[in-house]
Amino acid sequence: MLIINILFGINFAVFAVFAVLIITEMMGSVLMLIAWEAVRKKVLDYVVPVWEVTGTFGAFWVVASDFAFPKILIPLASIFSAAIAIFLILFVARNSTIVFAEFIKKKGWLDEKKLYTGYSISTLLLGLVVLVIITGIIGGNGIDLSRLTFSVSAWAGNAASWLFIVGALVIAVGLAPVFYDLAPLKKLVVPFTVVGLVVSVISLDMFKHGSLPFLVAVPIILALLVPVLYYIPNTVKLVTNKVFFIAWASADIFSLEFMVYPTAFGGNINVNSLISTGPMASAYVAITVVGLVILAVLIALYSIAVYRRSAMMEKAASTP
Repeated sequence: MLIINILFGINFAVFAVFAVLIITEMMGSVLMLIAWEAVRKKVLDYVVPVWEVTGTFGAFWVVASDFAFPKILIPLASIFSAAIAIFLILFVARNSTIVFAEFIKKKGWLDEKKLYTGYSISTLLLGLVVLVIITGIIGGNGIDLSRLTFSVSAWAGNAASWLFIVGALVIAVGLAPVFYDLAPLKKLVVPFTVVGLVVSVISLDMFKHGSLPFLVAVPIILALLVPVLYYIPNTVKLVTNKVFFIAWASADIFSLEFMVYPTAFGGNINVNSLISTGPMASAYVAITVVGLVILAVLIALYSIAVYRRSAMMEKAASTP
C-alpha cells in the first residue's frame, strides 16, 4: 500500500508543477489582454523563456502518467476525446503564435501585439479546457463510466463545475499582480484571492457532497499566505520571486490531493486499483526522477539568467 501511495503522490506532485506553469501563463495572458503596454515587459520577461518548459514538462507528465496509470489512460482518452482534440489545437495555436511573436516585430498588418493577443487567447482557452477535464476527474461531472462518454450538457448542468472554474480564474487574477510584481494592482490581490477561495471551497464541498474534510484548511491557509506577505514590505521581494512563487503554488495544489485520492470521478473509482506495481512502478519512478532533475536544472538556469539580468538593469539604472 505504501508504494502505491508514493507513486500517486509523485505523479500528483509533477502535475501540480505543470498546473502552476500553465496558470502563471494564464495570469500573464489576462494581463496582456487588458493592459498590453503597461505589463508587456514584465510578462514577456517570464513567458518567453518559460513557455517551452511548460509544454515540455506537460508532455513529460503525460508520458510518466502512462507508466503510473496504464489502465485508465485509454478510457480517459475516450471520455475526453473532444476536449483533448480541442486542447491540442489550442496548444498548436499557442506555440505558433508565440514563436512568430518572438521574431516578428511588424509584418504588414501583423505585429507583435496581435501575435501575443493570439497567444494569450489560445492559452486562456487551453487552460479552460484543462479545468473542464479536472472537474470531470474530481466529481465525475458529465461522465458516463459505463459508456466512456462525456456529456457537455450534463457537465454544464452541475453548478460545482462552473463554480470551480470561476473560483480558479478569480484566484489567478488576484495573484497575478504578485507573481508579476505589479504594484499599481496591489489593491486587487486580497479581495480577488479571498472571493476566489470562497467560491472554490463551495465548489469543492459540492464535489464532496457536503462532506469536505478538514484537510481543506491546508490549501486555504497556503493560498492566503502569499497575498498577506505581499503587503509586508520586508517580504515583497521573497513572494515576487518566480521560483518561490512556483514552489509555493505547487505545494498549494498538491495539498488538494485528497480531492482525487483515494477515489476519483465522484468517488466511483478507487485510484489504488489503477496504479502500476512491479517493474512498471520501478520504471515510472526512474523516469520521474530523471525528468524532475532536468526540470530543476532548467529552472535553476532560468533563475540565474533572471538574476543576472536584474542585476545588470539595476547597475545600469544606478550609473549616472
